[in-house]
Amino acid sequence: MSTSYRLILSLAGILLGGSALAVQPPQPPTPPAPPAAPSVQVSRSIDKGESYALVDGATDSEGVIVVDSDIHSQQVEKLKRSIKGPFLWFRDQGQAYVLQDAALLGKVRTAWQPSKQIGKEMSALGDQMGAHGKAMGEMGRKMGARSLEKGSARESEQLRALGRQQQELGRKLGDASRRQALATSDTARRAAERDVERLQQQMEDAQEEMEEINDRIADVHEREAEKVEQMSRQMEQRSKPMEALGKQMGDLGRQQEKVVKIADKTTRQVIAQALSEGKAKLVR
Repeated sequence: MSTSYRLILSLAGILLGGSALAVQPPQPPTPPAPPAAPSVQVSRSIDKGESYALVDGATDSEGVIVVDSDIHSQQVEKLKRSIKGPFLWFRDQGQAYVLQDAALLGKVRTAWQPSKQIGKEMSALGDQMGAHGKAMGEMGRKMGARSLEKGSARESEQLRALGRQQQELGRKLGDASRRQALATSDTARRAAERDVERLQQQMEDAQEEMEEINDRIADVHEREAEKVEQMSRQMEQRSKPMEALGKQMGDLGRQQEKVVKIADKTTRQVIAQALSEGKAKLVR
């Protein structure tokens, strides 16, 4: 360690006095949070039309729901308990209907299949991103836990004590120097001069001790900084797959938007056909 650097650290201890001298290691980068895995269930109305819900299968994820209020969701849940088999619930001009025609339901099911497939792919990507995010989060936790407070507590307290000692010696040295300058007799001048020399020696001794302590602290921090830097590089490598997965997720999201619009359009065409052919039953 250079003399100028040691002097800077020592002066910091003197100026801070009651404050601990601590060179903190670099803060670890915050790992990016993985996006929530999308559901294969669609829950939005693409063209702001009336609500509808396709109940198709034993689980909700096997159906498609496009509703615009909790009341409609409650009505669908009620119908699921009373109707056996798949059905399409929809609203038209303020009234609710149920469609159970197998052929028309098949058209709706087919229309939504690409969206459901993309949803599964997005969910799988979400799982991968979640795994990478978990690993990066653990690395970040370890980096943050590498605190030097416990290891350098004794040295920090010694620096504080030496800083206070230096302040007191500086005050006394100033007084002795003034007495030396204002002395009116040789005896008084020599006494003040001896005090100045004694205090200067004490300050030099304290200075050397502070330099030794600062060297020890700096060595520890340098070693710790190397470890943190190594972990930072590892985290950077971990982030590359996240970036690639994020790009794939974005591409799938754009594909999903397109196929959902097509599926929504097809579903509303089926609804119009069911109404015109009288195949939809009014929900009382």
